[in-house]
Parts: sequence; structure tokens; C-alpha cells
Amino acid sequence: MTTTAPRRASVPRARIRDRGQVDALVLAALAEAPRRQEEVADVIRAQVGDVLDVPYSRIVPTLHRLARNRLVVRSSRDPRRYRLTETGTRSLTARRRAADAFAASMHRLADAESGTGAGSERRAPSRG
Repeated sequence: MTTTAPRRASVPRARIRDRGQVDALVLAALAEAPRRQEEVADVIRAQVGDVLDVPYSRIVPTLHRLARNRLVVRSSRDPRRYRLTETGTRSLTARRRAADAFAASMHRLADAESGTGAGSERRAPSRG
């Protein structure tokens, strides 16, 4: 007779597939301070790990691509430590604004569809 461990109730996590979204998360993780690759992964996991699934295998290539695009630079003393450049900071600011605008639009649309939005003026069809 084999026994299996009881399954933990897991919260469904959205897998990030869009390169731009991973870029934005990595840039945001570097906004506070320069970090090593593992620290970037830890910050992302700590902040959004229960909602989003961002595997470590996506973080290292993302850091390399962001460095090629001059959005982050490596430290000369510790080549695994990355920091945002001025261009990276501007890019992060623009991405945050775009994400906020997208989220606000999505909420407005969803609220209008459900009839709960402040500007929604849905009326029940009149009978007769």
C-alpha cells in the first residue's frame, strides 16, 4: 500500500508568457537598489509569487537582454549585480503608466459590462 502526501490547496497562478511583462517585472525589481540575479528572482517571488509564475530560467536571459538594450548595467566589481540605467528608469516609468492605464480601462469596461460602473447607465428593457 502506497501513501501519498495530502495535496495542498494551491492558488492558481498566471504564467507570464509575454516578454514585455517579464521585462517590466525585472525592471521594477531593480528600482529600489542594484541586485544580483538571484536577488531579482527573490524580490519578484516575494512580491508577486503567489499570483504570477515567473520562473528563474526567464530572469537571467531577461537581464542579459535588458543589458544589451542599455536599460540595466552590470557592476564592474560584481558582474552578477545589475542596476537600472537612466534609460531603464524612464522605461520603467513609461511601462508603469501604460500598465495603470490598461488596468483602469479594463476595470471601466468590466464595470460597464456588469452594470456596476459609476458611468454605466444600463436600463432594463421595458415590457410592454
